[in-house]
Amino acid sequence: MKKFLRLILALLKWAVITLVTVEVLCFLVLTLSNLFLYGSIWEGSRVNYDPYTLFQEGPRPTVNNLPEAVTGKDHRLIWMFGGSTMRCSNTDDDAKTISSYLAGLLNREGKPLSFTVRNFGENSFNSLLETKYLEKLLIESPERPNLIIFMDGANECAYFSQYRTPYAHYGYQRVQALIESHRRSVLGLLKPLAAAVYSSFTREMYDKLRQTVIPIRADSKELQRDAAMTAQRYDYVNQQAQFYGARFLLFWQPILWVENCEVTPRVKKVEESYAINQVRFGAVRHNFQVIYQALADRLRDKPYFVDCQNSLCSRTEPVYKPDGVHMEDAGRMMVARRMLEVLKERGLVEQKR
Repeated sequence: MKKFLRLILALLKWAVITLVTVEVLCFLVLTLSNLFLYGSIWEGSRVNYDPYTLFQEGPRPTVNNLPEAVTGKDHRLIWMFGGSTMRCSNTDDDAKTISSYLAGLLNREGKPLSFTVRNFGENSFNSLLETKYLEKLLIESPERPNLIIFMDGANECAYFSQYRTPYAHYGYQRVQALIESHRRSVLGLLKPLAAAVYSSFTREMYDKLRQTVIPIRADSKELQRDAAMTAQRYDYVNQQAQFYGARFLLFWQPILWVENCEVTPRVKKVEESYAINQVRFGAVRHNFQVIYQALADRLRDKPYFVDCQNSLCSRTEPVYKPDGVHMEDAGRMMVARRMLEVLKERGLVEQKR
């Protein structure tokens, strides 16, 4: 009997050691990969809890708005939403965000109209969280926008490739673990332990491996469901905008991995050296491209959709950061100019006579 108990204790000891070792190894792999890909041990940004959107940092200041509040028939208010590309988290200069560039272009070229642009971009946000954020602002803000702009694509692709559900967002697994884990199994009676399992580095490593190793088929039912749900979400935003007397535009953001155009040889040579373009990240690029295209195809005929997939192809210098998603100053200016072109084409800059 004693031998049996010693055997059980020994097995438990080695099981615990194995689990701890696996968890530590997963932590190290995830942390070092963040350092390699993002230049930081952290993935995403520090967040503050918000009951509507789960988390938010709040609006980022926009330069080039008029110095004083302006109202009246010649004034237009624009709300802009998106993830870190819209917030422009990779620059500390508020004057070099997409919203600031756009405000400068509009107030210089849109006369006699004047424009105020609000940057509600949030790091790690996708269309799900942006929609909830818009609802919060429509409920709480005394202002009413004339135009609502979403710029999306990257986070929609990243979260679906990792979690394979249309409801995913940054922190999805951890939040789900805290709320649901205690009811998923008998083990869930030990709520802290179950939550720790579902939000562990080992579980995150599993999701990351799905994102980087397991390919997604273009005809996947789960992908088609994700595309349909995402389109319904944007349709709802469009309906809400119309209800409040505003227009809605969705700019499907340019991303290096999904471009299908030629750039100058000098630029191409630099961009081919980026880590994400190496052979070992082929599955990551494949999944990103498949999801991006499936969503764009579902949205292409929507009146609010603007395809910016190849909007940066005319660049004569590298404008993407090495991650292939975020942009240098020149890239953000190119996006702002493309937005201005679209606003002019759709009669949103010139005053109706």
